Amino acid sequence: MTLLIDADWLIYSSCCACETDFRADDGSHLLHSTEKDCMDLVDLRIEGYKKLTNDDSGVIMCFTQYPTFRHGIYQDYKANRVGKRHPLALRDVIQITKECYHSVAFNGLEGDDVMGLLATNGQHDNPIIVSPDKDMRGVPCTLLANDDLELITRKKADRHWMQQVLSGDHTDNIEGLVGVGPKTAEKMLEGATTVEEMWDKVVKSYEKKNKTYADAIMTAQLTRILRDEEYNYTTGEVQLWQPLTIQ
Repeated sequence: MTLLIDADWLIYSSCCACETDFRADDGSHLLHSTEKDCMDLVDLRIEGYKKLTNDDSGVIMCFTQYPTFRHGIYQDYKANRVGKRHPLALRDVIQITKECYHSVAFNGLEGDDVMGLLATNGQHDNPIIVSPDKDMRGVPCTLLANDDLELITRKKADRHWMQQVLSGDHTDNIEGLVGVGPKTAEKMLEGATTVEEMWDKVVKSYEKKNKTYADAIMTAQLTRILRDEEYNYTTGEVQLWQPLTIQ
């Protein structure tokens, strides 16, 4: 087995967990963190994932390389995260992790896309994506999320992706349709089984909300996690998704 680990999430959350708030006698506070504590936690969590799957599992740490192609599609992509404080040891722990583990990053891609590509290109033995990110349910794969293994079929992945086109992803500053959450999105897709049928319902829903076909296309491209053959490893060019019939 090969564990494709969301390195951005694992390292960020580990560094946050290792920060300690020290209070001085004068009432002042000091945040403290050590690279060793952070790396010990990263190592411990990786060992835990290996035991949940197979002790002999290989590990590939999947990183984001900025700027991503999504910023080229939509300049306000993840703009809601600008200015937020990063954990103290983050930069150094990222570097140490890259030195200690097999790590992969592709020009202009997020770690999610790296996992999506490696999980679907057929070059890795029984790949398992390790990530709590709901976006990864849009990739046909075996997913380890919150210590639970789940098989995401292509049909299930396509449906999740189309639901996100309708509801958007507010954590990434992707709007979608106002007032539409996952449950409403699923109701909007009722009766549709293929991507083409679901896309037709998406377009009609966008029109009812006074949004354009171009809006729907952009949201579809922003929310789609890349799969095999959607990225040129030599040129770094992304093949953006397009419907079979373009209006």
